[in-house]
Amino acid sequence: MPCRRRNTRQHRLHANIGVHVKRQESDMEIIKSAFEKLLVSENIDNVNSILTDLQVDQKYQMDDQTYPHLEFKITEKEINELRREKILNDENLITDVSNQNTLTKLLYAVAWKNGDLKKIRHIVEGIESTNDDDKENALVFYQFGKYLTKKPGEPIIDQHVLRAYGIFKALEEKNELEVERLTKLSVVTKKEKGLIEGYKNWLKKDLHEGLRNCENYAYHVDKVLFAVGKKVKSENNKKARAANKGYKNMQADKVK
Repeated sequence: MPCRRRNTRQHRLHANIGVHVKRQESDMEIIKSAFEKLLVSENIDNVNSILTDLQVDQKYQMDDQTYPHLEFKITEKEINELRREKILNDENLITDVSNQNTLTKLLYAVAWKNGDLKKIRHIVEGIESTNDDDKENALVFYQFGKYLTKKPGEPIIDQHVLRAYGIFKALEEKNELEVERLTKLSVVTKKEKGLIEGYKNWLKKDLHEGLRNCENYAYHVDKVLFAVGKKVKSENNKKARAANKGYKNMQADKVK
């Protein structure tokens, strides 16, 4: 099936069950609706239409100017070549780029200025890894390395994507405490390893076969979940600030 064709079955399904997404729809309903649509999406166009259908504000969506689609991939063979050229050392850290081209030196300078040179090690480990069991830190960069291999079903992963997926599963299990915890999630730690594996398995097994046959489909799913996950966090922060402001006003009234 073509990967860029509109899924008429998806729209018939939503029309039949009366799904009418409104701008003021609750965060939990947004997440449930996003997954309902993802599970019946047969191609990339279906996935790319979801945020528009749900009327998710552009401010929550991944900015293609800041994060343009990465067309390239990095293989284990290429990493080994960097070691042979003494650009990477045995600890997977960049050693010296003095003799490299100007672009390489510019990118190295940006990583140096941002204090990100040590993060490259975790990306390299992700590119080369065949087993996730031993990795307990820098999981976002580690998984990003896996994504860069462009193997099917390897997503980018970040806090917003995991928040959306985790809440979806917690709602299925009626686990309100987990929903509350994930709503506030801000740092991905080893506690989320199970969630990461669950999401990757969901990408590889639960989505429509037509979508899974599309090149780089996980990237497009990530973009949807990034937006709804970010929206949930933003709305939760607004509610927390409002509650805090109300509490302070109440305390001020008591003083009066």
